[in-house]
Amino acid sequence: MHLTIDPPSHVRARAKHDLPSSQGPQRLPGGPLPPRSSLDRGTRSATTTPEMEALRRRVWQQQGVVSLRLEDITDPWLRQAIQNEAVRRWGPRQQETTNGR
Repeated sequence: MHLTIDPPSHVRARAKHDLPSSQGPQRLPGGPLPPRSSLDRGTRSATTTPEMEALRRRVWQQQGVVSLRLEDITDPWLRQAIQNEAVRRWGPRQQETTNGR
C-alpha cells in the first residue's frame, strides 16, 4: 500500500516563493525564506526617467523638497547659483573616475 501525504497549505504557499538554485543558496523545501534587506538592489530594475520625474513632483508637492538636475537648468546664472548653494551646503560633487580610459 502506497500512502501519499500532501504538505500543509502554508508549506505549499511558501514553495511558490522559493528561489531557483541559480539565484541564491539552496533551501530545504518548506524552509524559511531567505532574509530580505533594503540594501538588496539586485531585485529591482533601474528607475526610469519618467519615474524619477514623478518622484520629484511628489516630493515637491508633499514635502517641499526640490530635486533638480543641473543639466536641465538652461539659465547659466541660475544654474551656477544653485550649484554654488549645493556646494556650500553639502560639499563638491564627486567626479567620475575613468581609470585611464
